[in-house]
Amino acid sequence: MKDFVTRVHLNTDCGENRARLINYCLTEDPENQCLAIGWSYDKIYPDGKSYDSFEAYYQRVRDDVKRLNPAINLFREAEKDDLFWTRDLDGFYWICRATGPAESRCVRELDIGAVIPVKAYKYSMEVPGQIKASFNRARGGIAQRIHNDLILEYSMFVYNNLSGSDHYTVHKNYKQADFLTCLPDFELEELVIAYIQIKYDYYVLSNSIANKSTTIKIECEFRSRNLGSPRKAVVQVKGGNDRTLTASDYQEYIENGYCVYLYAPHYTKDMDSD
Repeated sequence: MKDFVTRVHLNTDCGENRARLINYCLTEDPENQCLAIGWSYDKIYPDGKSYDSFEAYYQRVRDDVKRLNPAINLFREAEKDDLFWTRDLDGFYWICRATGPAESRCVRELDIGAVIPVKAYKYSMEVPGQIKASFNRARGGIAQRIHNDLILEYSMFVYNNLSGSDHYTVHKNYKQADFLTCLPDFELEELVIAYIQIKYDYYVLSNSIANKSTTIKIECEFRSRNLGSPRKAVVQVKGGNDRTLTASDYQEYIENGYCVYLYAPHYTKDMDSD
C-alpha cells in the first residue's frame, strides 16, 4: 500500500460537457467507473481508436507535448488499490479505489484520452480540511498526491465503510491533535474560536475579526455573555507543524485587562527563549 492518496479533478477540457464527463466517470455505469484525463485530439489518436496499452498512449503524448502535465505521470504510476478523491459538480466528494492500472481510452467528445478503472462511492460534502484544501488550491493542477498518514487512514476507513468491506487494514491509534493538523488555517481558527465561545461563555465582537491582509496579532476579540462577570479576551491561532507563538508578544493585552488565548503547535515565553 502506498503512503499517499491522490486528489483528481474531473475537468478535462470538455467545456459544457463537463457534467456529462462526470456522469460518464462516476454514475452512468456503476460497474465501469473511472477517473479520466485528456489529450484525445487527432495527433494523439489520429484514427480515433484507443491504443492497446496506456504506455503507447503515454509515449504518443510525450512525443507531441513539450512539457507533460504531472497528472499523466500520476496516472502512469497508478496501481490496483491506490486510493483517490474526486468531486462532482454538486460539491460531493467521492472516494475511489483503483481496480487496475491506467488504460488508453479515446472519447473525443469528452476529451478523454486515458482512464484509471475504479470502484467509487459518493461520500459527503464535508471531508477533512487537507482534502478540501487540495481541491480549492489555486493552480493546484489536475491531480495532487496528499502525503499524510492520517488522511490515508481516514480514506481507507471511508472506503471500507461505504463498500461494506474490510478491504484495507485501518489502524485507529491517532490522537486528537493529529486530526487538527489536517485542518487548513481558516477552519482551525473557526474551530478554536467556537470552542472558546462555548467553553468560556463568550461572544465574538464581529467588528474585531482580523482581515487576512493585515498583520494584526489576534484573530478576534471576545466579550463575556455573563453581565455579572464582565470579561474580555483575545485569541491567536497558528496551524501547521512548525509554527511558534511567543507569549510575551501578547503582554500588552494582559496589561489592558484581556485574557489571552493562544493555540499553536509550539510556544515560547519570550523572543530569547530556546
